[in-house]
Amino acid sequence: MNHTLVVPLQEKKLNRHSRVHLHTPGLLARWPLIGVMMVLLGGLLFGAMALNLQTHGPLLQVDDRVANDLHAIALQSSPLMQQIMIFGFYLGEQVIVVIGLLLVLYFLYRRFWAGLAMVVIAWAAEGGIWLSLSQYYDRARPVFDVAVWHKMTEPSFPSGHSIAAVMCFGLLAYLIAPKISSRFWKAVVIVMAGLIILYIGYSRMFVGDHYLTDVLAGYGLGVALCGLVYTLVEVIARKMERRQSKKNQRA
Repeated sequence: MNHTLVVPLQEKKLNRHSRVHLHTPGLLARWPLIGVMMVLLGGLLFGAMALNLQTHGPLLQVDDRVANDLHAIALQSSPLMQQIMIFGFYLGEQVIVVIGLLLVLYFLYRRFWAGLAMVVIAWAAEGGIWLSLSQYYDRARPVFDVAVWHKMTEPSFPSGHSIAAVMCFGLLAYLIAPKISSRFWKAVVIVMAGLIILYIGYSRMFVGDHYLTDVLAGYGLGVALCGLVYTLVEVIARKMERRQSKKNQRA
C-alpha cells in the first residue's frame, strides 16, 4: 500500500478510537481560565450562603418560607410523586457511588490515567469537604410535625447530595458532550445533566431534608470543586504528555 495512504488511514483510526471511548477532552487544559472562573463563582456562591447562615441573614427567612411551602405541597402530593422525590436521595448518593466505581474500572481498563485521577480525587474530595463543613456549621435540618419520610440526623449545611450531583453529572456531560458531533445531541446531554442536578437538589428540599441555601451552597461547592480538580488534572496531564513527547523525540 502507498505510504501516503497509510498515515491518513492510521489517523482516521485514532480519531475514531478517541470518539468511541470516554476520556478527558482536554478543554479545561486548553482554556484553564474556565476552571478559574468556576472556582471563583462557585466559591462566591458558597461564601454568600455561609455568610448568610453565620450572620442570620435575610435568606434564613426565605429558607423557612420555602421549606414550609414545599412541605405542604409534598404532603398533598400523590404517593407516586413522593416516591419520585425520595428517589432523589438514592440517585444523589448510592447511584453516584456506583457511577464512580464504574468510571474507575473503565479508566483503569483503558489506562486513561487523567480520567481516573479526576474521579478518585473528586469523589474523595467531595466526601471530605462535606464531612468537614457540615460538622463545622452544624446546622439543624428542617423540622416538621408530619414527615414525608424518615428524619435525617446529620447536619444540614451544605447539601452533600448537591455537591455530588454537580461533581458527577457535570463530569459525565464534560466527558460525553465533546464526543458527539451533533450540536442538538450535545445540547441534549448538557441539558439532561443540568436537569438531573436540579432534580436532586429540589428533591432534597421537597422531602424536607434541606433548606434552599443548603442546596445552593452545595451547588456552589460542586462547581468550585469541578473547576479546581478537573482543570488541575488536565493541566498536569497535558504537561506530562508534552514532557514524554519531548523525551521520545530525543530518543
